[in-house]
Amino acid sequence: MYSKVALLALIGDAAALNVAGARRCSAPTMMAKSQALPFAERPTSLDVKVGYECGDVGFDPLGLSNHEVGPFDTPEEHMAWMREAEIKHGRICMLGVIGWIGVDLGMKAPGLPKELVGISSYAAHDVTVAQGGLAVLMFACGVFEIAGAGAIAASLKGERVPGDFALTGGFGRNGQDLQKLRENEIAHCRLAMMAFSGIATQTAVQGGSIGFPYF
Repeated sequence: MYSKVALLALIGDAAALNVAGARRCSAPTMMAKSQALPFAERPTSLDVKVGYECGDVGFDPLGLSNHEVGPFDTPEEHMAWMREAEIKHGRICMLGVIGWIGVDLGMKAPGLPKELVGISSYAAHDVTVAQGGLAVLMFACGVFEIAGAGAIAASLKGERVPGDFALTGGFGRNGQDLQKLRENEIAHCRLAMMAFSGIATQTAVQGGSIGFPYF
């Protein structure tokens, strides 16, 4: 009798160890890796869908896509704002790079006052502030910002794709073509942001005396 009880106890202990071992040896859940930073995990906050997922390569080392760092209540609102901001800054920098290089290569606006002819892009800011022309530009930018406030509000509500002002120029008539155009645009936006920062920094380091190609 005693031997049977001991045998049953051993069987029970073996079964318990087997279950515990199975729990310990279960495959861990692996998070997806960032495409841009293969050594880092992809932030799950980037998985929020707002209709503009172009250029998403899992790059967010500072965790700015986390809605808890911003003023918005939902991840969707936060991500829509961040997408809108990236596109806007990128578009401005694309224009800025062309304008900066163009002025340094000799392009001038019609009717430019004689005292402003020949100044570099780097010097233009201080000169136009003193001359008063920058105030007019700031007013014009403010008008565009106010006009676009309604579009941004629609993006936050999920009623609009961030950055979409329906200015496709007749391109992107089907979804596949439009997606490709958006991918190209965001790639150029990011390149332009880095280019503008590089040009402005290099010019400032050289005391404003360097021109195109800024080497």
